[in-house]
Amino acid sequence: MDAPRSPAGGETIPIEWTEESDLALLRRLGDGDTRALELIIRRWSPRLSSFVYRLTGDAEAVEDVVQESFIRLHAARATAAEVQNFSAWIHTIARRLVLDRVRTARRRPVRLASEQVPLGGQTTTLFGRIPDNAPTPSTCASNLELLARLDEALQGVPEIYREAVVLCDLQCLSYDEAAAVLGVPRKTVSSRLARGRDALRQRMAQHRSGLL
Repeated sequence: MDAPRSPAGGETIPIEWTEESDLALLRRLGDGDTRALELIIRRWSPRLSSFVYRLTGDAEAVEDVVQESFIRLHAARATAAEVQNFSAWIHTIARRLVLDRVRTARRRPVRLASEQVPLGGQTTTLFGRIPDNAPTPSTCASNLELLARLDEALQGVPEIYREAVVLCDLQCLSYDEAAAVLGVPRKTVSSRLARGRDALRQRMAQHRSGLL
């Protein structure tokens, strides 16, 4: 099996690196080997794209925020040794960029999550490609419709609670990781998550009953 190559410089990425943790790759980047950044981008672009979209409901914000997140990551490589939790760290970077964008830019129209958005020079869906052995087209369409309704309902949840739902339930961060991203105590995350889940359930129920 050939080792992957970095598109940027054409240098071979050691195949064993693909098994390394995110923190290990970040340490390599901190030591000056930019090839590690390529693997980090491959791993985290889809996940950060979903995170940004679900926070903002703005598909046009996804590429800008995700790319800027990796630029910030690269710029902070000298302090890589200080990072203890990569997931919390990269989510914090992306969240701060989202907040900056919300403060300074006019909100653009929302596009449904089933639409395709440009990312890294390619067009992809926020929820990934449907595999060849996927269910029938009608089932896929139904699933995409459900995901679109979920994202639409999320936008009706107050931001302070929506962040907790997205981080814990959709991004699968622990309470401690979410607390680090949000800069609040663990108990606050738990409280916001409970309220966010209740609000989301109510919004989804309204969708089902045709009230939204």
